[in-house]
Amino acid sequence: MRFALALALAVLPVPALAEPCTSTPKQIVSSFLDLFYGQHAVREAFMTYVDPGYIQHNPYAATGRDAALAFLEPFAASHPEQHAEVKRVIAEGDMVVAHSFVRWTRDDRGAAVVDIFRVANCKVVEHWDVLQPVPEKSANANTMF
Repeated sequence: MRFALALALAVLPVPALAEPCTSTPKQIVSSFLDLFYGQHAVREAFMTYVDPGYIQHNPYAATGRDAALAFLEPFAASHPEQHAEVKRVIAEGDMVVAHSFVRWTRDDRGAAVVDIFRVANCKVVEHWDVLQPVPEKSANANTMF
Protein backbone atom coordinates (compact mmCIF):
# COMPACT_ATOMS: atom_id res chain seq x y z
CA MET A 1 0.00 0.00 0.00
CA ARG A 2 2.76 2.46 0.90
CA PHE A 3 4.59 1.66 -2.33
CA ALA A 4 1.45 2.39 -4.38
CA LEU A 5 0.94 5.71 -2.60
CA ALA A 6 4.58 6.68 -3.09
CA LEU A 7 4.40 5.72 -6.76
CA ALA A 8 1.19 7.73 -7.24
CA LEU A 9 2.73 10.79 -5.60
CA ALA A 10 5.87 10.44 -7.69
CA VAL A 11 4.01 10.64 -10.98
CA LEU A 12 1.64 13.50 -10.06
CA PRO A 13 2.58 16.84 -11.63
CA VAL A 14 4.30 19.16 -9.20
CA PRO A 15 3.24 22.80 -9.40
CA ALA A 16 6.07 25.14 -10.28
CA LEU A 17 7.30 27.06 -7.29
CA ALA A 18 7.68 30.79 -7.67
CA GLU A 19 11.26 31.95 -7.61
CA PRO A 20 12.12 33.50 -4.27
CA CYS A 21 12.60 37.25 -4.27
CA THR A 22 16.29 38.05 -3.91
CA SER A 23 16.04 41.80 -4.55
CA THR A 24 15.55 44.37 -1.85
CA PRO A 25 12.57 46.75 -2.00
CA LYS A 26 15.03 49.57 -2.79
CA GLN A 27 16.43 47.58 -5.75
CA ILE A 28 12.91 46.84 -7.03
CA VAL A 29 11.87 50.51 -6.90
CA SER A 30 15.17 51.73 -8.38
CA SER A 31 14.80 49.32 -11.31
CA PHE A 32 11.15 50.35 -11.75
CA LEU A 33 12.10 54.06 -11.78
CA ASP A 34 14.90 53.46 -14.27
CA LEU A 35 12.47 51.84 -16.71
CA PHE A 36 9.64 54.28 -16.02
CA TYR A 37 11.54 57.59 -15.89
CA GLY A 38 14.90 56.80 -17.43
CA GLN A 39 13.87 54.65 -20.37
CA HIS A 40 10.26 55.89 -20.75
CA ALA A 41 9.18 52.23 -20.82
CA VAL A 42 5.94 52.71 -18.91
CA ARG A 43 4.30 49.39 -19.81
CA GLU A 44 7.46 47.35 -19.27
CA ALA A 45 8.05 49.03 -15.89
CA PHE A 46 4.53 48.28 -14.71
CA MET A 47 4.32 44.74 -16.10
CA THR A 48 7.71 43.84 -14.60
CA TYR A 49 7.60 45.52 -11.20
CA VAL A 50 3.99 46.30 -10.28
CA ASP A 51 1.47 43.86 -8.81
CA PRO A 52 -1.89 43.57 -10.64
CA GLY A 53 -3.67 44.51 -7.40
CA TYR A 54 -1.60 47.72 -7.09
CA ILE A 55 -3.19 50.20 -4.68
CA GLN A 56 -3.01 53.82 -5.82
CA HIS A 57 -3.46 56.72 -3.38
CA ASN A 58 -3.24 59.58 -5.90
CA PRO A 59 -6.82 60.94 -6.05
CA TYR A 60 -6.49 61.61 -9.81
CA ALA A 61 -5.69 58.00 -10.74
CA ALA A 62 -7.71 54.83 -10.31
CA THR A 63 -6.32 51.89 -8.38
CA GLY A 64 -4.94 48.75 -10.05
CA ARG A 65 -2.04 48.11 -12.44
CA ASP A 66 -4.24 48.15 -15.55
CA ALA A 67 -5.85 51.42 -14.48
CA ALA A 68 -2.41 52.96 -13.89
CA LEU A 69 -1.31 51.92 -17.38
CA ALA A 70 -4.51 53.31 -18.90
CA PHE A 71 -3.77 56.64 -17.19
CA LEU A 72 0.02 56.82 -17.60
CA GLU A 73 0.64 55.51 -21.13
CA PRO A 74 -1.39 58.27 -22.85
CA PHE A 75 0.12 60.85 -20.48
CA ALA A 76 3.67 59.71 -21.31
CA ALA A 77 2.88 59.67 -25.05
CA SER A 78 1.59 63.25 -24.87
CA HIS A 79 4.73 64.40 -23.00
CA PRO A 80 7.63 63.05 -25.09
CA GLU A 81 10.07 65.63 -23.63
CA GLN A 82 9.36 64.54 -20.06
CA HIS A 83 12.56 64.07 -18.11
CA ALA A 84 13.16 62.99 -14.54
CA GLU A 85 16.23 62.87 -12.36
CA VAL A 86 15.93 60.62 -9.34
CA LYS A 87 17.86 62.52 -6.69
CA ARG A 88 17.61 60.03 -3.84
CA VAL A 89 16.00 56.74 -2.91
CA ILE A 90 15.49 55.94 0.77
CA ALA A 91 14.24 52.60 2.06
CA GLU A 92 13.09 51.23 5.37
CA GLY A 93 11.68 47.73 5.45
CA ASP A 94 9.07 47.33 2.71
CA MET A 95 8.68 51.11 2.22
CA VAL A 96 10.73 53.03 -0.36
CA VAL A 97 10.73 56.80 -0.95
CA ALA A 98 12.09 58.40 -4.13
CA HIS A 99 12.71 62.15 -4.43
CA SER A 100 12.89 63.26 -8.06
CA PHE A 101 13.15 66.38 -10.20
CA VAL A 102 10.62 66.03 -13.01
CA ARG A 103 10.09 68.24 -16.06
CA TRP A 104 7.26 67.67 -18.54
CA THR A 105 8.83 69.89 -21.28
CA ARG A 106 12.32 71.29 -21.89
CA ASP A 107 11.25 74.78 -20.84
CA ASP A 108 9.29 73.66 -17.78
CA ARG A 109 10.74 74.69 -14.40
CA GLY A 110 9.58 71.30 -13.22
CA ALA A 111 8.54 69.90 -9.91
CA ALA A 112 9.90 68.07 -6.93
CA VAL A 113 8.12 64.73 -6.80
CA VAL A 114 8.16 62.39 -3.85
CA ASP A 115 6.92 58.88 -4.58
CA ILE A 116 6.30 56.49 -1.72
CA PHE A 117 6.11 52.81 -2.58
CA ARG A 118 5.28 49.70 -0.59
CA VAL A 119 6.90 46.54 -1.94
CA ALA A 120 5.88 42.93 -1.30
CA ASN A 121 7.15 39.76 -3.01
CA CYS A 122 9.38 41.75 -5.40
CA LYS A 123 6.47 43.88 -6.66
CA VAL A 124 5.28 47.41 -6.01
CA VAL A 125 1.92 46.90 -4.33
CA GLU A 126 1.06 50.42 -3.15
CA HIS A 127 1.91 54.01 -4.13
CA TRP A 128 1.51 57.54 -2.78
CA ASP A 129 2.91 60.70 -4.38
CA VAL A 130 3.38 64.37 -3.56
CA LEU A 131 4.28 67.05 -6.10
CA GLN A 132 5.71 70.53 -5.43
CA PRO A 133 6.20 72.87 -8.42
CA VAL A 134 9.58 74.60 -8.66
CA PRO A 135 8.80 78.33 -8.19
CA GLU A 136 10.25 81.10 -10.29
CA LYS A 137 11.79 82.66 -7.17
CA SER A 138 12.69 81.10 -3.88
CA ALA A 139 12.59 82.75 -0.46
CA ASN A 140 15.99 81.14 0.29
CA ALA A 141 19.19 80.14 -1.47
CA ASN A 142 18.70 76.42 -0.84
CA THR A 143 17.68 74.21 -3.72
CA MET A 144 14.71 71.87 -3.62
CA PHE A 145 17.04 68.96 -4.32
